[in-house]
Amino acid sequence: MSTESKKDKNFLRIELTPAQQEQVMNETGKAADAIELTTSELEERVAPRRMIDA
Repeated sequence: MSTESKKDKNFLRIELTPAQQEQVMNETGKAADAIELTTSELEERVAPRRMIDA
């Protein structure tokens, strides 16, 4: 869990295409027209940290 407070987070909203909305509905059973990620969440998905064996 992040220690950042909700008001301090910057969000990025990505609108989903109809095909993407259908895929989300099929996979999760939930309707979504967009996804919102914090800058930290986006960074983790774009450049994940790798575990290096010491």
